[in-house]
Order: sequence, then structure tokens, then C-alpha cells
Amino acid sequence: MSGYVRKNEAKFIERVRKESALQQDTAVKESKRKLTQSQRRRDEINGLIKKLYESYAADKIPEKHFTELLTGYDAEQTSLENEIINLQAEIDAFNSTTVNIDKFIELVKRHTEFSEFSPGLLNEFIEKVIVHEAEKVDGVRTQDIEIFFAFIGKFDVPEVKPVPAQKEIPVLSRGRTPRHLMTEEELRRERENDHRYYARKVAAKKAAEQAERAEILQGTSYAKAI
Repeated sequence: MSGYVRKNEAKFIERVRKESALQQDTAVKESKRKLTQSQRRRDEINGLIKKLYESYAADKIPEKHFTELLTGYDAEQTSLENEIINLQAEIDAFNSTTVNIDKFIELVKRHTEFSEFSPGLLNEFIEKVIVHEAEKVDGVRTQDIEIFFAFIGKFDVPEVKPVPAQKEIPVLSRGRTPRHLMTEEELRRERENDHRYYARKVAAKKAAEQAERAEILQGTSYAKAI
């Protein structure tokens, strides 16, 4: 997280805002949808119970059926009441603990660099960790772990791929790169250099041989021929 923020602070802030808002909006909308459904069904049951009593009072249904229906309605109504209470509590919690991105950004900026990893630092950044049950897939043991950050909840830090180190190219004794690592243009220049080097070497050898011969024949009749 620290390394990602240091190199991508603007992108990080944008992602935190978008993903945190998305998580909250999705959860709140789902809770509100379920709450509306449960409240509507509760009102329907209240109406059904009222009609059931009216029908029983008018001797339109036998007592056995009245008791069975009323028991079923009562059980469903109790379940709905509990669900409504829980859903309303979730919505209230979302409203009262709105994701405070500014606080998280402040926390991140305060700890973009640190010298040691301490329990205090962990508690500042992490709200909770959920460790799922381990399972084996194709003989490999896997275990999912979810990390929820303070203020923003669950946030997947993008994987930062390390920049591959450049391969060190060996250098020959004359400072030349091995030919199998050269480009076509480098090879062409290398061949031209070799030709010039060989030509100079041959010319120097011939000059040396000629100088040596001239020195030997100096003062003789053959010296003029050279």
C-alpha cells in the first residue's frame, strides 16, 4: 500500500473514492430493497390476519384451519420483524459510519514511509481481517483472506509488477559486445572495423619487412633495387 501510494497517489485517491462509494452504495441499495420487500410483506400479513379473524368470527372457516393459518402468519410476521430491525440497523450504520476517505488519505500520507512494521501501525490501518476456511483444489491447499482497511473497508491494492532488471551484457577485453548479442547494424560496423584493422596490420607488417630488408641490403648493389 505504501509503495503504491508513493508512486500513484492521485490514482490511488481516485480509486479509493470510487471503490469505497461503490461498495457503500451497492450495500445500502440492497439493504433498502430488502427492507422495502419485508415491510410490504409484513403489511400484507397484517391484512391477512385481520381477514382471517373476520372469517373465523363469521364462521366461514373451521377453528382448525384458523389456528393453522394464524400460527403460520405469526411465525412469518415474527421473522419479518426481526429482519426489518436488522436491515434498518445496517442502513443506520451505513449512514452513521459513512466512509471517510479524507481521514484514510491523511492516514496514508502520514505513513507513506516507515522504518518498522508495528502492531500499532497495523491497528491504525486495518479494521478487520477475515480468514476463510482452507480448501484443496487439485491437491493444492488454498485459503482466502480478506483485508478491510480503516475508514474505507475492503480495497484490493493493484499488483505492482517489478521492473525486470536489465540483463548484463558481457563485454570483451577490447570493450566489445559479443557478436551473438549485436544487432545487424552493429555487426556491419564490426565487420568494417575488422577489415580496416586487418588492412592496417598487413600494411604495417609489409612496411616492417621492407624496412628490415632495406637495412640488411643497405650499402649493397641491391639497395637501389629496393
